[in-house]
Amino acid sequence: MSGSFFRGTNLAQDQRFGDATQKLKSQTTFSSVLKKRIDMTKVNLEIIKPWISRKIHELLGIEDEVLFEYVVNMLQESDAPDGKAMQVNLTGFLESKAMEFMQSLWTILLEAQKGPGGVPESLVRGKIEEAKLQRAEQEKIMDRMKSADERVQNAETAENAETAETAETAETAENAETAENEVTEAEIGTVAIEVETVETAETADMTGTG
Repeated sequence: MSGSFFRGTNLAQDQRFGDATQKLKSQTTFSSVLKKRIDMTKVNLEIIKPWISRKIHELLGIEDEVLFEYVVNMLQESDAPDGKAMQVNLTGFLESKAMEFMQSLWTILLEAQKGPGGVPESLVRGKIEEAKLQRAEQEKIMDRMKSADERVQNAETAENAETAETAETAETAENAETAENEVTEAEIGTVAIEVETVETAETADMTGTG
């Protein structure tokens, strides 16, 4: 295909292919939605472009910049683009998926020309839902982070409690040992006094006897 083909010349505009276009139209099945007129002056095409790119990727499984630019050019050629001619022109790229693409494209364009600012309501709803999902995901992440922090804090608290308990146990044991030592010393002192008392008594007895 020549460069002029991608810059905007389609089969319907080129006299050499006029008859062929009409023949292809008569042999092609079109969605009934293409019968409805599109007024591109009421459509915000810049908002629609990302949708076109995503739809092409969805149908082909790859990004096709050439096809994307071709679709955009055809929509920009006229304030009232010919949906059937577009489908014929796109069949070489999309083959059996051309009808599905055009039906979806025309539906979104019809929606856009009725929407405020030329923006399709479905895209607005989609953005709102996307924002909600992102917010929900962010909240989940924050909840997981909060739970992780709480687990760390609980672990630190438990560790501190265990350390305090160990220290208290050690201190209690030390105090008990000290008390035991003090009791032992007291008992030794008592025994010593008793021995001394006995010895004193014995000495007194011996003195008296003598």
